Amino acid sequence: MLTLLQRFLPDTPPLAASEALRTAVAIGVAVLFTGIFSPLLVPGALTPVLVASMGASAILLLALPTSPLAQPWPFIGGQLISAIIGISLARWIDPPLLAGGLAVLLSTFVMLRLRCLHPPGGATTLIPVLAHHEAPSFGYDYLLAPIAINVLLLLVLVWGLNRLLGRTYPPRPRPPLPDPHGTGDPLPTERTGVQEEDVRAVLAQESVMPDIGTAELRRLMARAEDTAVNRVFGEIDCAAVMSREVVTVSCQQPAGEAWRLLRHHKVKALPVLDHFNQLVGMVTLVDFLKHIPIAGLQQDVHTLAVWLSGQSDLEPLIEEVMTRTVRTVREDQSLLDLVPMLSDLGWHHLPVVDADGKLVGMITQSDVIAGLHWALVRRTMDRWE
Repeated sequence: MLTLLQRFLPDTPPLAASEALRTAVAIGVAVLFTGIFSPLLVPGALTPVLVASMGASAILLLALPTSPLAQPWPFIGGQLISAIIGISLARWIDPPLLAGGLAVLLSTFVMLRLRCLHPPGGATTLIPVLAHHEAPSFGYDYLLAPIAINVLLLLVLVWGLNRLLGRTYPPRPRPPLPDPHGTGDPLPTERTGVQEEDVRAVLAQESVMPDIGTAELRRLMARAEDTAVNRVFGEIDCAAVMSREVVTVSCQQPAGEAWRLLRHHKVKALPVLDHFNQLVGMVTLVDFLKHIPIAGLQQDVHTLAVWLSGQSDLEPLIEEVMTRTVRTVREDQSLLDLVPMLSDLGWHHLPVVDADGKLVGMITQSDVIAGLHWALVRRTMDRWE
């Protein structure tokens, strides 16, 4: 018997007791204050101060704030459209049961067509139908008081309560990441995996309306993909693949010395240390290109060679050429954390520091590729054992 009952349970994980309590309290507060403030906005109204379906709306808007059914337009449009249809049919059709069935039918059809499906609207449309013979005064002014007043107050309360609960309502689309190349081309991580158009295409093929929006579904799928990738590759940290013998320079050395070391060791970046061996910057080939004496170069083609060789009185120190803003990673940090940095942000190398902030290594795009390839090969071999 228990097995049979379990088959009827939803396949979603249960909500934590603390979160369930916070949500329930917020719903109760929203309904309570909607009922308290509504008669203050329309004093002397003869209609009820609180529409019963607002309780169901409050549950949707606070317990399922990311659902398409709980967004502002479905809430506002669904409630008001359903009320208009219910009032009209209550006036035109006498048998309450027939009027009620037609009211729910028409309300559902219109809400679906106008993309404002809100299930509590089914209750809203029945209220004037079932109460028409007992309260003939239910007219179109019922739309203002109490329905429109309830909708406005509840929407404001839900917005504030969701913020208190640490949620964003209504959900905002994720802002695009900055494009380091300025080409408008999608970032590398955005070109892979499930795209928004893929999600839209799948949802459009469904015969029933899914209770999740495109952006929210894609966000959850991306998190699921990240979880799966971390399960496979997340055990590799930076310490496993980083270069430990790091060539460094001092910020007080001539810039020409950094140029010589870059060429000699065939690397593209050097960490810059101060007198206390603390990392204070990075010097790269690009940094040298930014500081080429263009004016002198136009007069003498040998100016650049002289400048880099250290024979020029104008040769700067490394601290004048280096990049001071440096992004570092920890040696115990997962290798997967580096993928967005090295792909989307356009970085090619990252200094690795220990818990005390001391430089212990360098990691590059090639190191990350080699480490992930090694993990994939190892996992493949484990399956064959």
